[in-house]
Amino acid sequence: MQRLNLPINELESIEFTSIAKELGENTNTPVRRALDKLDFLQKLSVAIELQPLLAIYAREVSLRLHITGLEFEYNDQVFQPKYSQGSCCVLSSNLYLHDKSLGVVRYLSTKPLAQSQRQLIASLEQQLLQPLNNVLIFEHNRRLSLRDHLTGLGNRSYFDETLSCMKSTAQREDRPFSLLMLDLDNFKQVNDQNGHTEGDLVLKQFAKILREALRSNDYVFRFGGDEFVLLLAHSDSLNPSLVAQRIIDMVCQDKLMMGHQVTTSIGFTNWKNGDCNASMIERADKALYHAKDHGKNKFHCLND
Repeated sequence: MQRLNLPINELESIEFTSIAKELGENTNTPVRRALDKLDFLQKLSVAIELQPLLAIYAREVSLRLHITGLEFEYNDQVFQPKYSQGSCCVLSSNLYLHDKSLGVVRYLSTKPLAQSQRQLIASLEQQLLQPLNNVLIFEHNRRLSLRDHLTGLGNRSYFDETLSCMKSTAQREDRPFSLLMLDLDNFKQVNDQNGHTEGDLVLKQFAKILREALRSNDYVFRFGGDEFVLLLAHSDSLNPSLVAQRIIDMVCQDKLMMGHQVTTSIGFTNWKNGDCNASMIERADKALYHAKDHGKNKFHCLND
C-alpha cells in the first residue's frame, strides 16, 4: 500500500477555484465560486460531535474527488466515516492548528492522487481545522464528564449510553454481546480495617486488572462502591466464561488483592432479541448474586 505524506502546515493556502480548473474531469462537482468555501465551512460548523463532523467531511470530499475511503486517527482511535476494502493507495495527512496536533486523515484510493488533487485536499483541510479543534475540545470535556473520578473507568451515564448503542447494533446486525456484573468479595473489611485510602488503592488496582483482561473493543465501567460492569462486544466469537475466569485468576494472583484476601464474583448474561437495558441488567445482577450465594470467587451465567 502506497503512503504519501503531506504535512498540511507546509502547504500554501490555495483557492478552490484555481484548483478546480486544474482538476477538470477528476472531480465530480468542481468548486466554481469562492462562496463554496463559505458553504463548506458552514456545513462543517454545524456538527458538535466528532463522528457527524467526519461524516460531513467525508461526504464533501467525495463530491470533489474520486476517493474510495477515508479514515481519521486521533489518540490511538481510528474512525472510518467512509469505509473501503479495495483501496491500494493511501494519502496520509497530519493535521495541525497553531502547532497543535489534531490527528491524521487518510484518503484511500485505487491509484495515487495527482498533485492537483492533493492540493485540493490541502485546501479542504484548511476549512476543517477549526471545526475539528472545536469538536475535539467538546469530546474531551464530554469524556471527562462520563468518567469515574477514582478509577478513570466509564461511569453509570456512560454505561447507559454504551449499552443502548450496543443493543441497537445487535438488533441491526444480529451481533450478540455480553454484559458482566462484578463486585469484590470481602471488600468491606478493607475499609473497616485499613481505611478508605487503602480501599481506594484496591479499587484502582481492580480497575487496572479489568482493563488488562479485556480487548480494546470491550468496555469497563464502575457503577459505584465496589460494583463494576463490563460490556463485551461481538460475543458470538468470544466465550464470556473464559473472560470471567481470567479475571478471577488475575485477582487471585495479584499481590495487593491477596494481601487483603479480596476476590471477585461475576454474573453475566448474553443479549437476545427482545432485550431492553433493564432486562439484561436484571439477569446479570441475578447471576452475580447466585455466584456470591454459592461460595464467592466464581462466576455464573444466566440467559433465561
